[in-house]
Amino acid sequence: MKEKKDLIRYAILCIVVLFLVIHYWDFAMSWIGTFLRAVQPLLAGCIIAYILNLIMSFYERNLLKSQNLRFTLKRSASICLSIVTLVLILSLIVNMVLPELRSCIEVLLSSIPVAYNLVMDFLEQYPELTEQFPQFFSTQMSMQNIREILEQFFSWLGSGVGASVFGYISSFFSVIINSFVAVIFAIYLLACKEWLLRQFNRLLDTYIQLPVIKRRFFYVMGTLNGCFHKFIVGQCTEAVILGTLCIIGMLIFRFPYAVMIGVLIGATALIPIFGAYIGGAVGFIMIVTVSPIKALFFLLFLVILQQLEGQLIYPRVVGSSIGLPGILVFAAVTVGASLFGIAGVLLGIPLMAAAYQILKDDLRTREQPAKKEKP
Repeated sequence: MKEKKDLIRYAILCIVVLFLVIHYWDFAMSWIGTFLRAVQPLLAGCIIAYILNLIMSFYERNLLKSQNLRFTLKRSASICLSIVTLVLILSLIVNMVLPELRSCIEVLLSSIPVAYNLVMDFLEQYPELTEQFPQFFSTQMSMQNIREILEQFFSWLGSGVGASVFGYISSFFSVIINSFVAVIFAIYLLACKEWLLRQFNRLLDTYIQLPVIKRRFFYVMGTLNGCFHKFIVGQCTEAVILGTLCIIGMLIFRFPYAVMIGVLIGATALIPIFGAYIGGAVGFIMIVTVSPIKALFFLLFLVILQQLEGQLIYPRVVGSSIGLPGILVFAAVTVGASLFGIAGVLLGIPLMAAAYQILKDDLRTREQPAKKEKP
């Protein structure tokens, strides 16, 4: 009887809160936006801590398990190793991509005069088209043209753009400070995660005295954690496999920029379904600067590789790990991208997988009594 009264009280409280939120929607959204901007570094720290915790748990389970170390030393060593591992991975990707990207940009810049001469030769063959273009497209630019362009640029720069430049600078430093705060907060979370869990359990035991609600809450949180863990590990594994296969295939077929494009495709493959095509588009543009024919063959190679990856690798590595059918994966990516962009694409699949798992477990629980009642 007491539990039923508590449940009714919580239901009435939720209805009152929902009514207030709907009635004061504009004020509530403004307050929520202000609150989210204030806690943005802390939310970023939580995301960093979650990713680092995957690496840290690996070190604690495997490398530091047999060492006779105190808990504080073991935790500090695992945190340092996880941070160093993540930094090394990012540095390796940057060092493999930037040199090739620099050489590609140099090729593009060197090809601009050639393309300009080709356009000028074409316009000379068809004089009637020259009248449709401004004067500086049909004649060589003079110092007067350059001076006029510079004057227009500086006048545009002085018409309020200078303030935006200072705004960009302040935003840059704000991002640096927020990133530093996020990393520090993530380290604090990792260092005392057991203590935080104990305090959270105390809060639940004190203010939520219904065992059913606590049990369901921990079940939902455990399901979310499992789905996100499996998705991150599976997506990273799939990206490494796809990038490695792309590098090997491009080396076999002697495509240029093999290492750089393979690493880029592997990195963009962290974005489900569409990520590898984004890297492939950049790779196509780079290969075009060397050989348009090879660029077309590269597109054919990438399409075949994506089909093999989608039919053989992704279902086994990611799809089976999160237990989500392909149609729901596509729906989660599409809806997530429409609502929240890249963040929605990354979060859509594990959230959909968690909802799918919760619904499946609930249906199985509800169907069992019905099966037992049948003769």
